[in-house]
Amino acid sequence: MNILRMTNTKTYDVVIVGGGIVGVSVGYGLQRKGVRVAILDGGNRDFSATRGNFGLIAVSNKGFDNIPYFRLSLASKNLWRHFADEIKELSGIDPYFEDYGMLYILVGEQEFNDKVIFIKEFMCRAGDSYQHEILNRKELDRLLGRLGLGRGVVGGSFSPLDGCVDPLRLYSGLLRAYQKLGGQYLPGHVAAKIARNKNAFVIKSRNERFSAHKVLIAAGHETLPLASQVGVHVNVRPQRGQVIVTERVEKIFKYPVSGLMRQNADGTIIIGGSREESGLNDRTSTETLMMLARRAVERIPILHSLNIHRCWASLRPLTNDGYPVYQESKEQPGAFVTTCHSGITLAAIHAHLIPKWIINCEKSNLLKPFIAGRFKNEAAIQGH
Repeated sequence: MNILRMTNTKTYDVVIVGGGIVGVSVGYGLQRKGVRVAILDGGNRDFSATRGNFGLIAVSNKGFDNIPYFRLSLASKNLWRHFADEIKELSGIDPYFEDYGMLYILVGEQEFNDKVIFIKEFMCRAGDSYQHEILNRKELDRLLGRLGLGRGVVGGSFSPLDGCVDPLRLYSGLLRAYQKLGGQYLPGHVAAKIARNKNAFVIKSRNERFSAHKVLIAAGHETLPLASQVGVHVNVRPQRGQVIVTERVEKIFKYPVSGLMRQNADGTIIIGGSREESGLNDRTSTETLMMLARRAVERIPILHSLNIHRCWASLRPLTNDGYPVYQESKEQPGAFVTTCHSGITLAAIHAHLIPKWIINCEKSNLLKPFIAGRFKNEAAIQGH
């Protein structure tokens, strides 16, 4: 099909390319401000971190080597209660946001000592806003409700900065709220070409054409080819994460346990935490799933008796240094690019700050450190 011979162009204020948690969060924020938005999304077979997300709103382990990233994550967490309440009210879907904090269960003296050093150094770097305390075995056992710790558990730590959410209910509620506000969600529209004419951007899918004064590329693993069309160069690589979900049991976890396990509102326990450089391979592997199960049982032995109901894998979109990118094109002003692997944690701040940036060119100081140009600087340094 000749993409130049299409139906009449549909016009919006902003077109968002990418309908994952990042794109929908920004679309929701734009619609709250009365902006006419269309989100172009792919299909169910696309690689998507949104549908395979663990659901943590993680702050205490974010930004050890990049304090601006810690501050961005903390600012988002502080907006999350209001954000979750808004979504529930508008959509009728409760995302089950909890902000009780997060536990870390530490096995062996080395792991424990490393954590002590990490926390002390993080506090020095981040200041009083960083809160994290070391727990001995008895204190940890008490916080867990005396579930029974594994033999090798030496102690742990607790941070009140973290939370969790049901990621599928969050996405469903956020998308419904966005649509109730008048936002257009258009699945099955994979953007093939983005070009700028005198007055607007034209985004072409296989069989339709869309026009907007501004465009946001939030396309996850497809960021590189699309962003390059508007003069922004951001490499994104896939990192596989695998997840186990158990049968439903009565509520036993008040707190999520690092990135390893947490309990959903429906009673299922989700176990995860793998980080694998496997390319565009989103299949599960028995070896990795067994490793995740062993790590969980090593810490909480009673989990051994639970049945596994399902497993899955998904691909995180990571930049070269693992941190987000928020960039407006210098060559084509009005074209914005954002990518991150912490779409759940940052959803509240994305809905709050990125719309202001797009509409009024007011880029918050929290977003300014994360420009695409930092990768060019790294390349120049390495070249010397």
